[in-house]
Amino acid sequence: MNRHFTDARYYFRRGFEHLYAGVDEETAPLRRRLMAALGREVEDESEPAPRTRSRRAAGRVRRRVRRPE
Repeated sequence: MNRHFTDARYYFRRGFEHLYAGVDEETAPLRRRLMAALGREVEDESEPAPRTRSRRAAGRVRRRVRRPE
């Protein structure tokens, strides 16, 4: 029974991560326009910083290690 809860939690978290990424991607143009209208610096999202890339890679490794077999 515990295995079912573990699986459900995994898929819920995975679905939420996909939802967050999708909302973030869809609202990026609006966010850029808003930041430009406010006169704030607009980040260039084309190439993430090496530090960001390494954090994302570490997060993927952690999720793979935690994933139940």
